[in-house]
Amino acid sequence: MTFLSNPQALSRSSLASLLICASFPATADQWLFSFDNDVVIGQDGDYSNGFVFGWQVLPKADFTQAPWPFSWQKALRFSSQDKTSQWGAKVYQRMWTPSEIEHDYAQPYDRPYAGLLELESFTGSYSDSLAQKNWFSIGVMGPASGAQTMQELVHKITPSTPPKGWQYQVENQFTLQLAYEVDALVFRRDATSDSQWELSGYSHTMLGNFRSEANLGFTLRWGDDLADSFGQLSSHAGHFGQFSATARKGGSWTVYARAQAGYRFNDLSIDGDLPYDSYVQMEHQQVKASTGVIWAFPTWSVSWSFEIYTPEYQPDPNQWHGYGILSYSFLL
Repeated sequence: MTFLSNPQALSRSSLASLLICASFPATADQWLFSFDNDVVIGQDGDYSNGFVFGWQVLPKADFTQAPWPFSWQKALRFSSQDKTSQWGAKVYQRMWTPSEIEHDYAQPYDRPYAGLLELESFTGSYSDSLAQKNWFSIGVMGPASGAQTMQELVHKITPSTPPKGWQYQVENQFTLQLAYEVDALVFRRDATSDSQWELSGYSHTMLGNFRSEANLGFTLRWGDDLADSFGQLSSHAGHFGQFSATARKGGSWTVYARAQAGYRFNDLSIDGDLPYDSYVQMEHQQVKASTGVIWAFPTWSVSWSFEIYTPEYQPDPNQWHGYGILSYSFLL
């Protein structure tokens, strides 16, 4: 499904999406900046970089105050005894590259260059033992995403290899995505006099022409006041929960580990239209794991995490790939 054949028109559409996000109410409570990068493993290739700019309201009793773009999403929840409700939006740019980015020719047996720019809305409902979240996004994959410009700029100002093959990236295409996630508590126990640890399970499902997949996983957390932040972690790419709203004045902390396995049905970053014949095939079975730490204060929070995942295509000579995520949020 080709969105437009004119890259300049697509670029204008991408800019319009950014302006739409910027026009959301300035009274939004939490602003978020997040960076994904594979520099932590010392190599380029596969998922290479991501940048998130977004906002999210402080927890509310219900959705009566939610602006109209989020009203319909609350209907996607199952009925439950929720304590708080949240909603927000973000702009998310991501990029994927082959392992050898210094080549200026097509690499038909490696992952193609691909860039994605999305505008996404989010709603969530939370209790101390059950959380439901969903996301709706529109975007564009291809030159109009601006991924080439972003990587060339970053690699120019840092001592990194200049990418030379973006002329062979996945072509322009409109994307539409819907995702849903539910977390359910298994048990929570006291670890020390001032901390707990807990185990929970979750499912995460996506449907769309960028990616469609279904996953099951579990989360192990250790920290303080875990009941107040249950479900704020997510398997959804680029999502960062609301941790400052319930943080202690002296600061709250959480250490966590997550793992999931699932099945991927399609992946536009691999099987999208290319200006050359590619012999890469998508890998349907997927496994992912992550670990991280979160420090939260009443007015700001910071998170660092590391994610690893199994190959997303064949033939891939690597047994796994990884990247780091650094996130920072602050309250108005």
